[in-house]
Amino acid sequence: MSVIAIQHDQIAELFLNHKEAIVDFLIQKVKCPDTAQDLSQETYLRLLRKDSLAHTENLTGYLFRTAERLSIDFIRQHQRSGAKAQTLDDELACPHIQPEDFAILSQQCERLLLAIASLPRQCRHILLLRKIDELSYAQVAEQLGISEKTVQRQLVKAMLHCHQMLNDPQH
Repeated sequence: MSVIAIQHDQIAELFLNHKEAIVDFLIQKVKCPDTAQDLSQETYLRLLRKDSLAHTENLTGYLFRTAERLSIDFIRQHQRSGAKAQTLDDELACPHIQPEDFAILSQQCERLLLAIASLPRQCRHILLLRKIDELSYAQVAEQLGISEKTVQRQLVKAMLHCHQMLNDPQH
């Protein structure tokens, strides 16, 4: 292979004649149009920095080979940086409860406890057996010596009362 001197205007003409093809080629490689544009510009700059090329006739092939090598370098660098540190998503939530959320939950718990405490004794007992102890309607009815229908009615009454207390801004 002989070394030939190449002029900047020859490189510019070569690049202009093949710019679209180079960008399309790079899009296939890196899967990103913006990156492909950047790499095509880098290809052009690399050729401009050379005073001579060790190439005889196929300057177009040399242009594509330079673009391909740049795309390989980009992909390798991107894979390495992706393995080392993932970028944080701005929407990524902290897994720990935040102070303001904790305050809201604390207030809701206090209101719920007050709502449960303010229920009539039997209604409160049914709610706790069903929701805390996770007994079935039949088990609650048997334990308290009442009908399942009474358990259902009292449970609905208790839950509505708690719901109203939680949503009432005065409490």
